[in-house]
Amino acid sequence: MPLPRRAHGWLAAAATLYLTGLSVVLLWPVHVDGEGGLIRFEALLGWLGSIGISSAVRYPLVESVANAVLFLPFGLLVALAAERWHPVFRVVTAGLLALAFSIAAETAQGIYLPERTVDPRDVVANTAGAVVGALVPIVVVLARRMRVDRARVGGPT
Repeated sequence: MPLPRRAHGWLAAAATLYLTGLSVVLLWPVHVDGEGGLIRFEALLGWLGSIGISSAVRYPLVESVANAVLFLPFGLLVALAAERWHPVFRVVTAGLLALAFSIAAETAQGIYLPERTVDPRDVVANTAGAVVGALVPIVVVLARRMRVDRARVGGPT
């Protein structure tokens, strides 16, 4: 289902805003979750423990999930921008672009930001998040089709 023409401007604005914010996070001079950072994972871990989430949930898992979530909009925006492409190409393109963007960010961190740590796991998590984000429009379309098909045959909606 193509986006309405007026949605293209909003999509471009959202992409610009998102990529600006993403660049700030990726190129922040110190670890974004450390001293002088933007995020406090220790507080999140404490909160998770207080609501009964297993102590097996530790920093590396929370960091990887946060990296994946950070790139969900990346994949979604790529998929929406490539709306006329076959869904498989949208997902693959989102994954490849996220992979390239993440490698570039990790490389820049390694070269220009001595307080940052280069971690290939970040690249994997970022790419996975973008792929999941690119799948969202496909899932939405499939869910709508299933609802319409059930309505046609008189089933529950």
